[in-house]
Amino acid sequence: IVVNPSPLTTPAGVLRGRVARTGTCRVAAVAGRQRNAISRCGVGGVPPSRSIIPNARPTYVAPGGEWPADGVSIQGTTPHRRRRRDVHTEVSARVVAAVASDGDGASAKDDATETTVPKGLFLDRAAAIDESDDTQAASKHRKETTTISDGVSLDRKYELSSVLRFAIPLLATNIVTPLLTMTDTAFVGRCASDAVVQLAALGVSTPLTDYTVTLAAFIPAGLTNIISNGLAAGESDESLGTKTYGALIVSLVLSLVLAATLISCPETLLGWLKTPTEVMGVAAEFTKIRALGMPAAYLTTAAYAILVSRKDTTSPLACVCLAASVNVVLDWIAVAYFGMGASGAAWATTVALWVGCFAILNVVNDRGYAKHFPWGTLKWKEQLAPVMVFFGPITFLVFALLSIYTALILFANSLGVTVSAAHRIAGNVFAVAVLCGDPLIQAGQAFMPKYLLPIVPKRSAARKMAGLLQQVGVGAGFAAAFGCALVCLLGAGTFTTDAAVIKQVQTVVTPMCFAVLANVVSKSMYGVTVAAKQLTFLAAITGVGLGLFALALWRMNAVLVGPELYYWMWWVVAGYYVLAIVCIQVLTFGWPGGVGFKGLFFDKKEGTSQVVGGDTGEVVDVVTG
Repeated sequence: IVVNPSPLTTPAGVLRGRVARTGTCRVAAVAGRQRNAISRCGVGGVPPSRSIIPNARPTYVAPGGEWPADGVSIQGTTPHRRRRRDVHTEVSARVVAAVASDGDGASAKDDATETTVPKGLFLDRAAAIDESDDTQAASKHRKETTTISDGVSLDRKYELSSVLRFAIPLLATNIVTPLLTMTDTAFVGRCASDAVVQLAALGVSTPLTDYTVTLAAFIPAGLTNIISNGLAAGESDESLGTKTYGALIVSLVLSLVLAATLISCPETLLGWLKTPTEVMGVAAEFTKIRALGMPAAYLTTAAYAILVSRKDTTSPLACVCLAASVNVVLDWIAVAYFGMGASGAAWATTVALWVGCFAILNVVNDRGYAKHFPWGTLKWKEQLAPVMVFFGPITFLVFALLSIYTALILFANSLGVTVSAAHRIAGNVFAVAVLCGDPLIQAGQAFMPKYLLPIVPKRSAARKMAGLLQQVGVGAGFAAAFGCALVCLLGAGTFTTDAAVIKQVQTVVTPMCFAVLANVVSKSMYGVTVAAKQLTFLAAITGVGLGLFALALWRMNAVLVGPELYYWMWWVVAGYYVLAIVCIQVLTFGWPGGVGFKGLFFDKKEGTSQVVGGDTGEVVDVVTG
């Protein structure tokens, strides 16, 4: 049996509602779910039997390698444009062969046979493509081809290059994004008439205008996971569109609530942050203006996840660069030319956020991802619940990280002006260095799902892919740590001319660089854990780590003082991330030496395994040996 690799590449093709003939034999195979639309399909009036390939739509094949232009109609068929899957494992398929006479119109002789689909052959999940389709549609159909992993093999070179192509634009995006705030600071600091008050207003408003965006971190994290898993499993466009629509609704509602809160009571919120009286008026105005851009910021993060989950990382980068460019131009006009100070910077950033939002939403629409949105509807189970599952674990994780960084600032401020100034420099360098790990979180969610599908019989390939991502994390971590060390040892003088502050920064280089390495490596493993849907485990180790972090700081505060306390604080931060690495390592790969727990990706036995596939939940035998 020769399985049609694609109706687009055969000489005559398999046209809509037709199956080609070779000599006197015609073969039709129907896989997966029973549907009314295909219940009467067959050749010679004989309904085709069902194969064991789960979730597949009607698939037509023919024996031999020649495909004459003439064919016979198949009653009751409807065209389906679905992805095709690469069958890597040997599976049995039931087919129906009809033997007809040499074109004399005699009835066909029906003969049911069983065959084996060899490794590597394609079963086209699209039943037919209309002959009127143009080249562009054909090309799009081919690009949507996905493969099912055999659970064992992994092309390390291909996957490594794919991860790097995926991660590098994301890293650039993460670096460009903070430029919105940095540009405001630079223009206000150099061009405002009362620069001290204006800069102070920006500083005290930052927790309200920038940090609050992290409240919705569960939306891009959840959306990336949902879409990546759905694409790997062959989920319908309608289902993915419904879940994506729900996530965007959640983003919009949260942003509107936050914007209303910031506009209605900025003085109260700023008062909780101990804002000086002379700064309150400017800071309140800045906060109100920036609040108008909250919906844009929230929707942008959601749209960012829509594209990244489909491994498109260049479009988000282009949109972020556009927003940053607009912000620079408007900052020059509003702050430098018109002298509007902090309020001018706020308007520049707000407009830039909306420009970037419209740009990335336009990309989402042009790619057809919004085509299946159920506009005007609101359903909890189908639309909102999928992304809200991530609210608790991801929000708790963000809360833990913010608590750690806030504790570092408070402790540094309590140790004197020199240590406080040194931490301002060291903290900023650390924050930029650990950005190298953020793309690896998305990489784990984007590249792991195809190896974790229930239909995949083994987990060896998932284990290899997780190890590959971890190795990339180690390499990125060493590079980030090396860059961090260079900046602190050789470039600290660019931030300050105070010799005492420079010396304090250089004193903590070793623990800070170790913390950078551990942070980046842990992020490469976080993505794998989220892809495996171990959210409760992530929340648990985060809670344990946060408790141990607080205990260590409390104990050190009792026995250490001054710069020595600040030095060991960085070692505690590194220990927090090392604990996460150890826990996720055991979860993924098991205890060292194969003793006790074997890990999530451990294959229990060789041989034939059973998986449940299709809407009917039928059990399928798959040969894995």
